[in-house]
Amino acid sequence: MIPESLLIGKIRRFLPEDAGLKKGIGDDAAVLPLDKKHYLLLAVDTIVDGVDFRMAEAKPEHVGRKALAINLSDIAAMGGRPCYALVALGIPADLSYFWIRRFYAGIKKLAKEFNTAVVGGDLSRSKEFFASVTVAGEVEKNRVVLRDGAKAGDSILVTGSLGGSLAGKHLTFTPRVREAACLVKYFKISAMMDVSDGLMRDLDVLMKESGKGACVFTDSIPVSRACTLKKAFCDGEDFELLFTASPAEAKKILARKEGLLGTPVQRIGMVTAKPGIYFKEKETDTKVFKLSWKGYEHF
Repeated sequence: MIPESLLIGKIRRFLPEDAGLKKGIGDDAAVLPLDKKHYLLLAVDTIVDGVDFRMAEAKPEHVGRKALAINLSDIAAMGGRPCYALVALGIPADLSYFWIRRFYAGIKKLAKEFNTAVVGGDLSRSKEFFASVTVAGEVEKNRVVLRDGAKAGDSILVTGSLGGSLAGKHLTFTPRVREAACLVKYFKISAMMDVSDGLMRDLDVLMKESGKGACVFTDSIPVSRACTLKKAFCDGEDFELLFTASPAEAKKILARKEGLLGTPVQRIGMVTAKPGIYFKEKETDTKVFKLSWKGYEHF
């Protein structure tokens, strides 16, 4: 199987885009016309036993929570508000009703927290359990943020901390919906996505969509407690917001001592006109180097 990024690119070129789309394949969510003031956002993600979680180890409530949360994170990355969700399940023959009920309890609790109504779905027989969730949201047209707007000289910022999510956080994280709403309401954000496949891979995706490169300051990476720098770059499943803004806007964001609604924000680098991801140990260093680390690839 070819790498996921190449496969997405081939599918993207093969499928024609509707002229009415604001954005189709290539972002965290599709962006479609809704009314004079809003766009409709559509996001879908699938989690599979043995790939995204292990049923023998994870609580059903946490699996349900993650199935919905990763989609809410995609809506957040567009600056939007989630509204409705559809849940499709592939169910092994020996899976009990009580497990499924607890799974939906996890979805129900998170959906209530973010005012998202579960309005339908589908059930099918499957050898391995999987859950595929589709979320519809909305965003004001003047606040939508895509991946392709980063400009040379922009600051690169990230919320929260990175790395170590596979130890459990990937099942219990809170999607940054409120933080994203704060960003697009009070600041001008040029590009944004969520960190799902690792900072190393997702930053590369963000820069390629914008036709730019990046210089990252390794001493500025917000590494999670009891974690390594490499894991912060490569682990994935952090679901933090990775975004860019002009130096002036970044300064305003960083001036907020409370961060974004209590969530810390860190400047980790700057956008460059030269393609590729390069590194400095400190921003003031003159020595630039590259790292061979990679983020998560599904194939």
